Formats: sequence, structure tokens, C-alpha cells
Amino acid sequence: MKGKSDQSKIEKNDTFNLERLQLKGEGDAVKVETQAFPIIGLGGASGSVVAFEQFFKHMPTDAGMAFIIVIHQDPKEQGNYLEVLKSFTSMPVQFAEDGAKVIPNHVYLAPMHFDIGLHDGYLLLFKAAQNDNTRMCIDHFFQSLAEDQWNMAVGILFSGLGADGETGLRMIKEKLGMTMVQDPEDATYASMPMAAITTHQSDYILLPEEMPGKLIKYLSHPVLGVSIEDIDANKTNKVHIQKIIMILRSHTGHDFSLYKKNTISRRIERRIAFHQLPDYEHYVNYLRENPAEVDILFNELLIGVTKFFRDKPAFETLTEHMYPLLGSKNPEEPIRIWIAGCSTGEEAYTVAIIITEYLDALQLKRKPKAQIFATDLDANAIEVARTGFYFSNIASELSPERLERFFERKNNGYTVKKEIREMIVFAQHNLIKDAPFTRLDLLCCRNVMIYLTTELQKKLIPIFHYSLNVNGLLFLGPAESVSGFQEFFNNVDSKWKLFERKEGASSMGKLLDFPFHIANQDKLVKSDMSSKSRKQSPIVEHFNKILLDNHTPPSLLLNDKGEIIDINGATQRFIHLHPGEAVMNIHRMIREELKYALGNALHQASTKKIKVEINDVKIKENDKLFVVNVTVDYIHEPALQGMLLVTFFERPAKKMQRRSKQSGANEGVVEELEKELTYTKQQLHTTIEQMETSLEELKSTNEELQSTNEELQSTNEEALTTKEEMQSLNEELMTINLQYQTKAEELTQLNNDMKNLLDNIEIGTIFLDNHLNILRFTPQVTKLFNVIASDIGRSITHIVSNFEYPAIEQTIKEVIITLNGRELEVKTKKNEWYNLRIMPYRTMDNFISGAVLTFTKITPLKSISAQVRGLLKYTQSIIEQFDEATLILASDKKVLAANRKFTKLFQLVDSEIREHSFLEIVNNKWKMKVLAEKLSAPVPIIEHFYEQHHFNGIGMLNLDISIQRIAEDGHKLNLLVLKFKEK
Repeated sequence: MKGKSDQSKIEKNDTFNLERLQLKGEGDAVKVETQAFPIIGLGGASGSVVAFEQFFKHMPTDAGMAFIIVIHQDPKEQGNYLEVLKSFTSMPVQFAEDGAKVIPNHVYLAPMHFDIGLHDGYLLLFKAAQNDNTRMCIDHFFQSLAEDQWNMAVGILFSGLGADGETGLRMIKEKLGMTMVQDPEDATYASMPMAAITTHQSDYILLPEEMPGKLIKYLSHPVLGVSIEDIDANKTNKVHIQKIIMILRSHTGHDFSLYKKNTISRRIERRIAFHQLPDYEHYVNYLRENPAEVDILFNELLIGVTKFFRDKPAFETLTEHMYPLLGSKNPEEPIRIWIAGCSTGEEAYTVAIIITEYLDALQLKRKPKAQIFATDLDANAIEVARTGFYFSNIASELSPERLERFFERKNNGYTVKKEIREMIVFAQHNLIKDAPFTRLDLLCCRNVMIYLTTELQKKLIPIFHYSLNVNGLLFLGPAESVSGFQEFFNNVDSKWKLFERKEGASSMGKLLDFPFHIANQDKLVKSDMSSKSRKQSPIVEHFNKILLDNHTPPSLLLNDKGEIIDINGATQRFIHLHPGEAVMNIHRMIREELKYALGNALHQASTKKIKVEINDVKIKENDKLFVVNVTVDYIHEPALQGMLLVTFFERPAKKMQRRSKQSGANEGVVEELEKELTYTKQQLHTTIEQMETSLEELKSTNEELQSTNEELQSTNEEALTTKEEMQSLNEELMTINLQYQTKAEELTQLNNDMKNLLDNIEIGTIFLDNHLNILRFTPQVTKLFNVIASDIGRSITHIVSNFEYPAIEQTIKEVIITLNGRELEVKTKKNEWYNLRIMPYRTMDNFISGAVLTFTKITPLKSISAQVRGLLKYTQSIIEQFDEATLILASDKKVLAANRKFTKLFQLVDSEIREHSFLEIVNNKWKMKVLAEKLSAPVPIIEHFYEQHHFNGIGMLNLDISIQRIAEDGHKLNLLVLKFKEK
């Protein structure tokens, strides 16, 4: 057979491993097309053959698509699907071969016991794992298809038991592909389609014959072929995308402006193609007219692909480094963990399992409490996580030991056990604007930041640093990092992106604009652009340096305190360093000749914010005289506002002419003026010294004020710490409140269920406490007791009963004391019979706190029983008149009646045979094979035969035996009449 020979060519020892097919990081990078045709994945199981037939009979053979079929088969099944599929289509149908190139208009069938993958349009086969019970072959292929084909991937799921394919469809939707599911009402087995529909993984729910037309329309839509570059180049599209973001923000309250634009645009394209709309503008109008579509788009943007122990080596690395951290904690301190972007909860439960296994291994008498906060923006995903129910396909993600230890089997899947569920608090939370959890030992935020802009990623990292304790761990996705924030974190494992918070570093300065807004992002972008524009080439920098050093006058840049900030040119002729403590203050360093004039100029320039000039100051150096002009400029530039620029312009002194004779007469006046000037200088010097003393005193006062300010700052820090503690307490109170709210909702639901159950069953039930006070009763109880709603809390002994059983009080007390239930029949005053069952009332803690009485009406049974007894008595009187030994058997060969001739002939007692199987007597006691065979076989209307047989204690008997069937109700066999006559 061709199919068999094709399959025999396939031999691989590899086990299927999705990591081998992981070509890219997470996120919406643009997929480079490897072929110009779509590849369609079809998955099915039990009952899917009919669906395949309808699908291919309506699919054109020249549609330009390739089809790969994966059937989840029972390992013991031997069906020849290849030949069956060939009869459905004229396209070539063949087994998939390892390394074969996929060709359009061909159908490929995955061989049994092999998992199939796709890599750059080539088929890859992997030997299936030994445990076929947990094998999810459809999931494996759909995930591989999504990784390889991205937005051109299509997954179709048909009839089948279990939940195989649901996770794969989720991955296809994440990679912007399209999904179809068979209408469950049309499916032979609806489990697989329903699993995908329940978790919202189906774009279309159709009959198999409707799928080809919808598929061709979707894939032929022009928007699917538009590249991200084309979208960015189209200004109109960019405007419409902004409108869509505004509609989302207005409708949901969540801002997607900080998400990567290709993440948003690709998902919008999916919805445009889904609705067969021509362009972005029409989709904007469609959103405005259909609010439900806004919710669908919102959910599409909330990417929620996850699974238990996703990237197992990553969690092994986390476990290796987390255990020492937890071991160093004080047992009195809680273990605080935050799972940000938890989606449907698999990752949160994974961490809870790891923590539980660690605490169990320690075997501590008193285990530290673990508090796990799991948050996500998607309210629907949070609701799924809260329920803790997952389909059976998680068996491929968890070991059998963990499944048994932490999960309970339920219907078509598994439910997380109570001890794990109660470790986690699930809540809706927005990373961008909601306050973070603090004092964390571990923060997991995997595969969330890849969908956000780089600017927003840089703002989230300080938030994570702020949330963690010192040495706390930050666990990111494979394509994420803390690049640019090495001062905050130590790199623990670069491959699996595990980081440790450093001690001492503070991120408070980075949190000033939290919560983040798009306006802040715009400012940041503009700032980055302006900083980039200021960068100059090395040649220009060297040119500027030469120009400043050789062709500009000496100058000083001073701050408002007179301290020298920068020096340009040769200023050594104007300022000097003095022995002692190094001081860079201009008043201490300037030459004596310039000190007074420059001090006055600095004061004027600083107070009046003007430019001040000093001219013709004579300076003598090495017996040479030179003249200098000085300008003091107040700087108005924002970056240097308040600083002063001092510039020195040097020029040689003019040669002195000989004094004339007439000048000698004025020498006395000049000397007097010089003395006067010297005196004035001395006075000025004294005044300056006094001012300097006052300045020192002011400095001392300023230092005291600074000390006071530091004390106030310390007090403020303590207040901030108290605020953080209060915030933490508030978070815990919110968490506890949320837990109570969840419990209250569960109790309300249980109470509603219990009320409806008790109100609608036909069994009267009454609940009593240990003192026989009524706790609750069903409406049917009113037929047996004269009880009304206001009697709750009264003793049942005070209530008049309508049945004849005066000892009921004593019986109830005996049941409560002995814990042994009682069952009896009671008769009401209206001649109605009830079966009364009295059982102890056990609490969840196995305490006895009363009794439960149930009354089941058996009046019809009593009537029938009386009729049966009368009929049997009548029958007995008839057969006693027969001459032969006569026996009447029921359809199950039990003895209903026997006359005295029968018991006398065979020396039997009536009580030994009545209601006993006659076949047991024939086979075991008499050992009459012929009679046994005739009784076991279908009996005709009448059977007559002779048999000679030796009976123990009786001897040899020659018997004439007849078997007659009495038929009623359309010749349905009811009774057999056996007659024995001794010859």
C-alpha cells in the first residue's frame, strides 16, 4: 500500500521541541515571507473524517494554498486516513516527509506516531513522545505554523474529544494569523471545538462546507499584504490609527499610545480583513457604529499566550537562584511575589508550585506565608485565572507527579487545588498608571515589555527596581532586558534574563512622571532629538578647542557665589593660587590691583543683571607696566542663568613723557592726593575685612540652617518610609478585601445553587441542629409538618406532624449520639406512605452539628407491592390445583411461586427457593445441563422434553418436563411456567 511505504521512509529519533523552531523573539517583528502562498493547518480527531470530506469537496483545487492535516489518533487505531482523504479531492494527497518543501495545491497528512513542524516552508518530523495520553500533536503543529507563517498562518479545528488544538490556535492569533472552528452542533464530538470557543480563540465558527469560501475571501484581502513600512509612509493611515487609539481610550479607559505601532496596526489589519472592509477609514467608522467591535479589538490587543513552565530551562534557572534568596529570609516575613501580565494565570500557578515544592522540601514546623499578586490588564483573563480550570492539554506541560500533586481531574480538564489557589490574589491592574506592589522578593514580567515602546520600557524598569527588596529578583522574557539601567541591577543570568536588585542604588528620581502619559513621552522624544542634534563630529570639536585657546581673550565663568566654574585662556596673570586650603573663589584669587574694582563690578552685574566694564587698570609685573580692561557679563541663557562671565582685555601701557618743569610745582598736591588715596584704600580694606567677617558669620549661620534642613530632610524620609508602609498595608487590606469579596461571591453562588436544588427536588428535607431546632427546610416538608418560614429556629418537637410516628424525637437524638443513620417507613394521616431517612449532619470539619431528615414519597410503591403480593397469592392458589410439580419463574429466572407437589417431589423447602435463582439450583445442586441450557437459551412458546436424572437423596427420576412462555405487551417475555411429571 502506498501510504504504508511512504510512512516507512520517515525515521527520526528527535523528540518534538518547539524551541528548535523558535526563529524570533516575542513581539510583532515583520515576518519575511518565505513563500508566496498560504499554508493551512487542519486539526481533527474522532469523527472529523466527515468534516474533512465536506471541507475539501467545497475547496477549489487551484486555490493556491497548501494543506497540512494533523489527526489526533488513538494509538490503537488502525484507520487508513490517507486513502480516505484521497477520495475527497483531486489535489495530490500524501504523507508528510521529513525535510520536504511544501507545495501549493497539495495536501499533506502527518504520519501516525510523529509530530510535525514547519521551518521556512519545509516540513520537519519528530518521533512522538512515548506517552501518547498527554501528546498534543495538533497544538505542536499549530504553534510551529504560527512561528513560521505569522499573519499568513491559518488554523482550522474540527471534531474531536479533549482540548488538543486550543493552545495552538491561541498562538496563531498572537502571531496575527486567522482561526476557524467547526460549529459544535455539527461536530460528531464537540469537545475540541468547544475548548477553542470557550477561551475565545476562534475567529469564525462555521460548518465545514462554509469554511473554504470564507477562507479564500479573508486571505485575498489586500490589507494583509501591506508592509509596516507602507503603513508608516501613509500619513492617512497613521491618522486613522490615532483615531482608533482614541476610540479605544474613550471606550475602555486604556491608552494604547505607548504600545508599539506595528503591534497595533497588524491587529487592526486582521479585523479589517475579518470584516472585509476596504481600508482603515471604513474600519474607524465601523468601530464608531459597533461598540462591541471595540471590545473585540481591545481583547485582540491584549496578547495572552502563556502556559505552565513556559521555557522550562528559564524556570529551572529561576528556581536555582530563588531558593537561596528564600532560604535567607526570616520565617516570620512573608514571601512577596508579583506576576505582572499574568494573562490566564498559568505563570502565577507555576511560581506557586515552585514555592510550595521548596517549602515542602524544608519540612519546617512553621512555614513562611507566600503572598503572590498576579495582575493583568485583561479582566476576562483574570476571571479565567481565578477559576483555576484548564483543559486537559496542560498534561503535556506538566509532569504526571505535579498534575497529581497540585491539580484535580474535572470533566474535560484539571482544576488547581485549593492550597495553590489560595496563595494567589488575582486582580486587574495597569502597569502604566496603577501603583506597583512593593517589598517584593520576586517580580515576574515576562513577554510584556516587548509590545511597548522603548521609551516606556525605560520608564518601567525603575518602577520594577522601586518595587523590589534589595537582592530581590526580576524575571523578564527572553527578548527583554534592563539595558541602560546597569546601576540598578546585577545580571544573574543573561540568557534567561534574570536580574538582581543592587544595594544602595535609588530609582526615586526616575519616578517623578509616574503615572506615565503620552505627553511625557513626546517631551522625552523631543529631548532625545535635541540632544542628538547637539552632538558634533571630532573634527569640529578640535577646531573649536584651537579657536578658544589661541584666539579668544582670557575669561572666567563664575557661579552666583563667585566660585570659578570654568577657565578659558591664559588667566594666570590675573588670578593666583594662595598657600593653604585650596579655594576657587574669585575674591580670594584675583590680583590685588583688580580686587576692589572687580568686586564692585561683580556686585553690580549680579544685582542689576547687566554688563559692567572696568577700564584702564594698571598692573605692574616684573618691573613692567601693562593696562587691562575687564568686562563682567550677566548670562541670561536658561542653561547658565545667573552665572557671570569675566573677560580680560590686556593692552600695553603708553610710554611716560618727561615731566615739564612746570609740573614740579604740583608735586606736593599729587603727593597729598596719593596719601589721601592710600588712606581711602586702607579704610576700604578695613571695611572689606569687616564684611568678610560678617560673611563668615553668615556662612556659619547658613551651615546651621543646612544642618537643620538635613534634619528636616531626614524627617521627611522617615515620613516617606511611613507612607510606603501605609501604602503596603493598604495593598494588603485591598488584597484581603478582594479575597473576602471573591469568597462572598462564591458563597452567594453556592447559596443560590443550594436554594434552587432544595426548592426543586421532590424529596422533603429538613435540617436540625444538635438541639433539634430547625435550620432549613424544603417546600415539600410542609406536607408532613405544619411548618412555616417563621418557624426556623424553633424546635421540631413544638411542630405538629402529619404522620404516625410519635417516637421521632427519640430516634433523632439516638442518631445524633450514635452517629448511626436510621431508615423507616411512616404513614401520614392522609394514608400516604413516606420513606423517612435520618442521618447525622456533618460539617466540612467533620463535626456533627445536628441531623438531616429526608422524606421520600413511596405511596405508589406501597400500592404496587400490595398488588404484587395479591397477584402472587392468586397465582399460588392456581398452581396448587395442577397435577404436575409446577414452578413459575420471572424473566431473570428467579422463583416467583412453586406448588407443594414441586417441593415434595424434589424434597425442597419453599423458603429455600422463593426469590432465589432457579438456574443456581439447576447448575449447582442438580447439575442438569440440558435443563440449564434450555433455560439459558431463548425459549419458544412451549418446549417439551424428557430427561432421566439422579438426584442426591432422592434417587433416579424419569421426568417429563415442559417449559411454557407467557407473553404480554407485544410478545415481550415476562414469565416462564415449568412443569415436572414423574413417569
